[in-house]
Amino acid sequence: MRRLVAVALVAVLGGCSSHQLDLEALSSASDQVVWEAGQKAVEKKDWESARQYYRRLIDAFPQSEHQADARIAVADSYFEEGGTGNYVLAVSAYREFLTLYPQHPKSDYAQFRAAESYFKQRNSPDRDQTATEQALEEYQRLLDVYTESPWVEPAREKIRECRQTLARSHHMVGYFYQKTRKSWRSAIGRYETILSEYPDYEHLDEVLFRLGESLGNAGRYAEARPHLARLQSDFPESPFVAEAKKVEATFPPPAVPAAVPAA
Repeated sequence: MRRLVAVALVAVLGGCSSHQLDLEALSSASDQVVWEAGQKAVEKKDWESARQYYRRLIDAFPQSEHQADARIAVADSYFEEGGTGNYVLAVSAYREFLTLYPQHPKSDYAQFRAAESYFKQRNSPDRDQTATEQALEEYQRLLDVYTESPWVEPAREKIRECRQTLARSHHMVGYFYQKTRKSWRSAIGRYETILSEYPDYEHLDEVLFRLGESLGNAGRYAEARPHLARLQSDFPESPFVAEAKKVEATFPPPAVPAAVPAA
């Protein structure tokens, strides 16, 4: 039997020339032959030919034991080929697999790779962060749904990277508003977002300083002082501590509450 499969495989692959498949030979092959032809194409990194084999298997052999694997293989071929367009198609293919096979042993893998497809499309912190946000959402779904998956730890690391990137994006925008536009309110909003949503940000000491600085510039001294105080208590070794003391020294003295008249 294995010899017959090998002979058929050679016949199918022998009909390939310059990435063009012998569709007549392909149409007469068994699902096993088509599957192995797809695997051979993957080994050669001939992604388009591999996809044609896998799609042939999916369409022509609905009862094949390779149905699920062929769908994953199509998604993987897009992912491995790379490029923004292919990552978009990979996400679609992984999601289709998850819709058809939500309980499949490889469903956690498909969820992880969908997240990875978004992660591959992410921009630097100074550009649009939609793909980073989508990646974060997909990684988090893996943690929520597949709690025992071996992909949980890699997902947690990628979540950390996504969160740092998103926080850095807010940081850069806030700094732009503060230093370039002198728009204290807009800067304050960005810095406060980091404190509330990304308390694990690796440059939190600078954010505390910039927030206190911006609040001071806006004349909101009573709100600024707690942030500058937190910087000094939580990050005593930060290079921004000295700057925070200088900024606070420019604030007017805190208002003294008026004495309550004796009854």
